Amino acid sequence: MLKRWRAGKEIVQALGVRKRLETAGIEAFKPRPAGDNSVKWRRPLISRRKARVARKQAILNGTYGSFEFVKGGWLPEWDEILHVRAPIVLTPPKGHKRERTRADRAASIEKNLKEMPAKIQRYKKEVEKRKPPPGIETLLKRLQQRYAK
Repeated sequence: MLKRWRAGKEIVQALGVRKRLETAGIEAFKPRPAGDNSVKWRRPLISRRKARVARKQAILNGTYGSFEFVKGGWLPEWDEILHVRAPIVLTPPKGHKRERTRADRAASIEKNLKEMPAKIQRYKKEVEKRKPPPGIETLLKRLQQRYAK
């Protein structure tokens, strides 16, 4: 595993990984048959986890692209075995609908606020129309309805 890396401090690759990479090369990452005509297979000399750690160490040390037994390193053709791909671009999370439509709601509220004085005037006129006209006739009519019950 990679430990904390400080600038100027070189990380040394594991000796076992360097030995196997020097002797077997790219074949160190591939599983191999147990015998000549065997159905069984043996594990790779270098696991994918250890290979990924070695690759990261080589990138941090600046030895990516070359390999020496003393320094270690990593060759770009070894990336094909590990299926190293370009980074995946993540789409932002969907979030809540209220957050997504906030700008539209703010725009509609601003528009409605501009129309508000006219709407208030219209409402006040409608309320005045609904009221009965002032006078003695309205008062008598209301009193008759109250005591008729």
